[in-house]
Amino acid sequence: MMKIILRSIILCLFLSGEAFAGLKEVGLGEVPADIKDQIKNQFDKNIKKKKNKDKKFILYFYTDGGSNNSVWDSTFADEITDKLHEKIFQQCTKQIRKYKISKTAECSLYATDKQVVWNFSAETNDKEISNKIALYSKPFIQPEDKKLGRFFEDQPDVINDYQIHFNYLLATDSKDREWDISGKMETILLEMNEIMAKETAKHRLSNGVSKKFKFDYRKDGKLDITFIRIPKKSKDFTPDSPNNNIVPYLWLQGLNNPKKIYFNFADIPGNEGDGEAGPGVGSAFVSSASQKPRLIKLILHELYHTQGQGFECVPGVKNGHYINEDTPTHLGAGLKAGSAYMHEEQGCPQTADSVYLTPTAENSYDPYKVMCLKEYGNFNHPKILKALKRFNKKLAEGAPPHELGGIGPVCKWTMASRDRSSFPTKSGAVSDFERLK
Repeated sequence: MMKIILRSIILCLFLSGEAFAGLKEVGLGEVPADIKDQIKNQFDKNIKKKKNKDKKFILYFYTDGGSNNSVWDSTFADEITDKLHEKIFQQCTKQIRKYKISKTAECSLYATDKQVVWNFSAETNDKEISNKIALYSKPFIQPEDKKLGRFFEDQPDVINDYQIHFNYLLATDSKDREWDISGKMETILLEMNEIMAKETAKHRLSNGVSKKFKFDYRKDGKLDITFIRIPKKSKDFTPDSPNNNIVPYLWLQGLNNPKKIYFNFADIPGNEGDGEAGPGVGSAFVSSASQKPRLIKLILHELYHTQGQGFECVPGVKNGHYINEDTPTHLGAGLKAGSAYMHEEQGCPQTADSVYLTPTAENSYDPYKVMCLKEYGNFNHPKILKALKRFNKKLAEGAPPHELGGIGPVCKWTMASRDRSSFPTKSGAVSDFERLK
């Protein structure tokens, strides 16, 4: 977040056009819950000051709900005049230009005379954004993609349980290697799950109990694999984190069931580790890591991240990974079930208890609730409490999201939120999906 400028608090968020309003024009459309809370908290804090007791308040900001770069600046005044409107509007506009928030962004009125006037229920008045929401909400299918046995949407679930859904994901210029219909993906995933079962039974704390990941199957008994062609060229994905573009597109496609994890075999260039994941969404970049032995290790590693691992309290783990990254375990670079699977630290999550493993643990945890909704329950390990205290302190100080840290991998659905607690809006998802490198 940018530092406080001038006297106070106008909010300008970096996103493409949600509301191209103007001077004294009331904004409309979606506003993330965390942004509403931030504005309210800032207002409540400042109105308590003696000098502001009898003052009036005015605030403009620009947002479409999808990113985390913010500029705060606001004003309390004796009277709200046309001249004051113009001054605040111009200050807001100046910050947009200064920080290159958007070439087309304009500020709009959020609150005046201590009254919120923003129209939250209205649809965006930006036809371009509305058209893009409609476009990206439908599967993008090239003529050559239509092949026997291929599915372009998540098929009806066989059971009403937590499950991991798999996608074969390509860019517009990716070569279709037919991993979804050739049986290659299914073979790799089923073999990986057998290894999971074998190795978990060997763990010294498992008492011989074997566990697998819960996969999403179709009614015919085959893995439910969705083919996704993303309307973006390979070179246009964010190079160090392609999931930044993949996640909002899945959201718009409706692939956002909170009882599912969406894991992509992404046939696009990936990051250095050839994989990237957090609660909600994960990807293995198979264009650079396509050999089965390597892929099995990679997918196991990334699936652990989708469970919220590695938590700071897990023995041998720091910054989401083992201190020794070559540790031959699932969260490391091997096939053994290590401390991230089971350990003896009280108040610290272990993968064996995730709702995405079967048989389901009696005291199971849902990584979505823990990492996305921030419902920590009984997870009160001292290292978790310390990490949360550090997170909240940095948040209050205005640290940018990438410096906030946390107790484990960031929830992929809320990673663009200022405090990682609000989910994308449709217009915000469009902005994040189209974000340039």
